[in-house]
Amino acid sequence: MGLEIFDRSNLAPWCIVPYDSVQRTPLERAQMIARTGFTQAAWDWRPEHVADFPAQLDAFERYGIGLTALWVSMAWPADESERGLVDPDALAHIDECARRGLTPTLWTCTDFGPPGPWEPLPADAQSEQVRRTTDHLAPLVEMAAEHGMQVGLYNHLGWFGEPENQIAVADALAARGLTNVGLVYVQHHGHAHLNRFTTLWPGIQDRVLALVLNGMVEGAHWGGRKIHPYGHGPADVERARVVVESGWNGPVALLSHTMDDAEHRLLDNLEGLDWVVARLRDPAASPASPPQPRIPEPVWPH
Repeated sequence: MGLEIFDRSNLAPWCIVPYDSVQRTPLERAQMIARTGFTQAAWDWRPEHVADFPAQLDAFERYGIGLTALWVSMAWPADESERGLVDPDALAHIDECARRGLTPTLWTCTDFGPPGPWEPLPADAQSEQVRRTTDHLAPLVEMAAEHGMQVGLYNHLGWFGEPENQIAVADALAARGLTNVGLVYVQHHGHAHLNRFTTLWPGIQDRVLALVLNGMVEGAHWGGRKIHPYGHGPADVERARVVVESGWNGPVALLSHTMDDAEHRLLDNLEGLDWVVARLRDPAASPASPPQPRIPEPVWPH
């Protein structure tokens, strides 16, 4: 069984910059990441963190932490003339990575909600939405290709949050010669997919560049328990089994993404993941329940 995807060397923390009650400095953040056993990191940010990025990369290098992913939002702009433009702050991040010879995957989305399931569009409207989205993302994808980077389409709810729609966009980009595109499947925005995950995953696994884990509670689309300690969802073990037995082999991320101490959130998820792995390896030799989390009910920020 391919449990090596859950080795510490294949894991990265995610949503630990804006979402951390401790509000660490770049050096403190790198120390925390190293202390919890990660050797990779995924960088999310807000405008107030842009100036910290060079110092953060310096701190990562000091502690032997690689940059596996970089957040680059391509949310639909209100002004039609601004479609396809990459945010200047995102450009600064990409340029800094390129200057240092780093090639993180650029995680991007165009929508931020509402929770699914998204109702399918009529065929003509679907084709038009695929075309518009492809036009909008093409400049970012071209830029990434020039720097040897991949682009991961991140399922952040809405039309773009449906993996089948993301694959249609990736295929349309590939038809233009842009083949450096895949999916980033984040479980915490996949509550609408829970009942069909066992059939969804085989259809998307070959396109998935990275997987973000979350404790999944039925019906927690928004608000309380949307973000939950990994291993404490009723079917977390079985969904992990689907991924492992599929033979998928890619990087895995663990969430903070709440207004709690990010280190405690990561430790809770790491311990939950260790328990899931133990259950997959030998249920008879592992505890029946995961360890008690430090933060049983994380504070979802919205």
